[in-house]
Amino acid sequence: MFGKTVWEAAPADTVIHRLDGRTKLLILAASAFLSITVDSPRTLFLLFMAMLSLHVAARSSLDRWRILLLFLLLGIWGAMVSQALFYNQEPRTVVACLASPSTPVVGRLTGGIFLYSEGLEYGAVQALRSGIMLTTGLLICWTTDPRQLLKSFLAWKMPYELSFMLITGIRFLPVIFNETAVVLTAQRLRGFEPLKALSPRKMIQTAFQTLFPILARTLRRAATLTYSVESRGFGRKVHVVNLPRWPAGERYICFISLSLLAVLLLLKLLYALQFNGLIYVAGLRGMYDFIKLWM
Repeated sequence: MFGKTVWEAAPADTVIHRLDGRTKLLILAASAFLSITVDSPRTLFLLFMAMLSLHVAARSSLDRWRILLLFLLLGIWGAMVSQALFYNQEPRTVVACLASPSTPVVGRLTGGIFLYSEGLEYGAVQALRSGIMLTTGLLICWTTDPRQLLKSFLAWKMPYELSFMLITGIRFLPVIFNETAVVLTAQRLRGFEPLKALSPRKMIQTAFQTLFPILARTLRRAATLTYSVESRGFGRKVHVVNLPRWPAGERYICFISLSLLAVLLLLKLLYALQFNGLIYVAGLRGMYDFIKLWM
């Protein structure tokens, strides 16, 4: 369905590709921080669109857009449906009844299964948060050589073993997707049609028949990798290759961005203190309104 190289970083002459690895890691950290701390749906949506625009700037291929949209739609569907079903806060408004309390067995055991509008809204916010982190993470993986990320971690004095394991995990993602494609192709050649029947029993059987071969092949690759790195002296003192100089422009932009994030965190803290009735400063009323509307 997708080319083998679609999961791996590919060189290109774009602004995003030319950014230093440390700058990209800080963008990733900042987007994750904002997606967690911001509660306003409109701000989260703007941030999500900003992350999508970075994919446009990176000239992501059509296959990568399809992968990104597939993951985003699955995340949105899962978050909204699960929150609509299990939302337990008050007030809540029923928008659909899947099983009335009078339904035999299921209705009597659960007291009825309903979809709540407040749960849908809460799920949409959670989907935006996960979508921001997913979009940014895939952008970093698709535009950055893992070796550049490893050098960036080492430049920040992260322990070599931890950096190596982190980068190995990132590099294993395309390997797992490739293994999945190989297993599905092999099963399809043997007449296996996983989506022919959508019964629960068939889906469980399909999951076992697909996941076990993928797990076995992944473990075999992990064992080979282990022997390889141990034979090359993994864990011993190594000489770190010096990184290229971090461009001054990117460094200043990152410093300003991190300073703004610190200010936003402080304002959010002041708003939380005011909201809980602990500290209220009348002169900050405009700031409270701004935080309530946008944060």
